[in-house]
Amino acid sequence: MRMKMLNNIEAERVRNRLTKEEISKRLGVSERTYRNWVKEKTDIPGVALVKLSQIFETDVGYLMQGCIGVEGMKEVV
Repeated sequence: MRMKMLNNIEAERVRNRLTKEEISKRLGVSERTYRNWVKEKTDIPGVALVKLSQIFETDVGYLMQGCIGVEGMKEVV
């Protein structure tokens, strides 16, 4: 089985069964802004990292770590 590499923010979004649209709305940003963050095209503001850690019930340090392997997970669109 092919291992899909996702950053920790995207991995948590998928684990929590949230779409990119839903997480964007919770963060109060456009879906394009969210996509730019996770694709590392633009920096994620500290306030957004804190809010993401609250949504996912995890810590900011974990979200800022590099990639993790997520085997067999389907993308939530």
